[in-house]
Amino acid sequence: MKNRRPLIWGGVVAVVLLVAMVPTWVRAAPMGQQNLLANPGFEAWEGDLAPNWHPWHQDAGDACKKEPDWLPCRPQWWVERDLNGYGLFRSAPSSQAIGASWVPWHAGVMQTVNVTPGTRLRFSVWARSHIGNEGLPSPSSGGWNPNFQVGIDPEGKGVWHDPGVVWSAPVNVNDQWVQISVEATAGASGKVTVFVSANMSGQMPLTHNDAWFDDAALVVVAPAASPTPAPTNTPTRPRFQAAFVDETIPDGTAFDGGAAFTKTWRVRNSGTDAWPDDTVLVFVGGERMGGPERMQIGRVAPGEVKEISVSLTAPSTPGEYTGNWVLQTGGTRIPGSELWVSIQVTQPAAPTVPPASPTPEATSTPETGSVCVLAYHDRNGDAVRQPDTEELLPNAVFTLSDAVGLVGQYTTDGLSEPHCFTGLAPGNYQVAMQPPAGYVTSGPSSIGVVLSPSGKLDVTIGARRGEAPSDQTPAAAEPSDAEEESGLGVQVMRWAARVGGILLLAVAVAMAVLFVLSRRR
Repeated sequence: MKNRRPLIWGGVVAVVLLVAMVPTWVRAAPMGQQNLLANPGFEAWEGDLAPNWHPWHQDAGDACKKEPDWLPCRPQWWVERDLNGYGLFRSAPSSQAIGASWVPWHAGVMQTVNVTPGTRLRFSVWARSHIGNEGLPSPSSGGWNPNFQVGIDPEGKGVWHDPGVVWSAPVNVNDQWVQISVEATAGASGKVTVFVSANMSGQMPLTHNDAWFDDAALVVVAPAASPTPAPTNTPTRPRFQAAFVDETIPDGTAFDGGAAFTKTWRVRNSGTDAWPDDTVLVFVGGERMGGPERMQIGRVAPGEVKEISVSLTAPSTPGEYTGNWVLQTGGTRIPGSELWVSIQVTQPAAPTVPPASPTPEATSTPETGSVCVLAYHDRNGDAVRQPDTEELLPNAVFTLSDAVGLVGQYTTDGLSEPHCFTGLAPGNYQVAMQPPAGYVTSGPSSIGVVLSPSGKLDVTIGARRGEAPSDQTPAAAEPSDAEEESGLGVQVMRWAARVGGILLLAVAVAMAVLFVLSRRR
């Protein structure tokens, strides 16, 4: 018996070591259920984002970070290694962190997964937050909430604000890990997008407004009713799909303010069909850095690797800047085509010194401007848009004309507006909108604008449900003052002629009487 005890203890130690070596992505899903996510434990050793996860955020633009509304700005993402041992990940080696100092934000990460249509799914994640003016390990301040949520888009569109996303109820717990989950049924597209979210907007920001996510799981609750096989690691490729290959200018590259550079992405068409001729690169948020709002890409065959280059200029003020673009065809985003450039400006731009004796150009080229249009569903018919309740309106047709004729035309998709007609010479323009079927404009359908050099004009036209009114018979025109004066003169002349005729007839009668009397004598 004494000889067997070392063997028994050795077996116990071996079992413990084997359990400890099980990857976190296996432990993230409940026993007996396959986790459909890639890298569900947000495992990474450095960088901004855990592999296989993509960022999203709500940005109020110039209106963000202003009291009393405290609308959201863009936060920062980083891989949390928890080197101080504050419990900022549930399973080693890392978690996904999002946060900002003195900035309200609403953001998260997302991932798109191929599934069998009709499959009932449950998505869950563990979350933790710290909100306060004191850093860890101090506790969070009372009265501030992280508003944690998770969501599933049953059609896998990859748009966090799409109305089809199924969201969980908000969960508000600080300084400890809490699990949030939601269930939804996969749609006909054969893919779903899962979102993790924290919303620290609408409240005064503090020094620390940070959140961490770990151990996500997407599992099948009930298989699809049809006998279609369950999804595997090699699902059928979709028609339109993009896959990142490599890039120039890695994230975090340092530039001096005002420096010009070219960012190039290499993207493969990983779908089954060619990208159509109308495929474009569209700017969707962040800092544009002088890059294009919209750039033609054209047809790309399946399996072809396309090089996409944009010319950019680093902002003049030191700081971190990120610009986001996506590929679209027919107004719809191509899955997997999210592209971004992230740089750090270390030195401010050098002041521009004018030349001592500039040589005037023979002719000056006028600086061009842009006219940006947007159509919305004017639910209350007051011709003033309320962004929270009056959504963008698709299938409205805008035309832009100048004194010569048609300059451009655009049909809204209800997602990427406002759309800007760019490269316009200064002058007078006419913007007209034809509402979609079943709608009528709630105000003028045509607006005249005057574009100044380098100017930008925003034209917003609302439409409400209803049919266009039938034409009415125009009322008879009332005579003008000149016509009334002319008619009075004619009447005076007619009366004068009548009186003159009567006098002439009386003179003739008198002469006849005198003639008869003279004859009798």
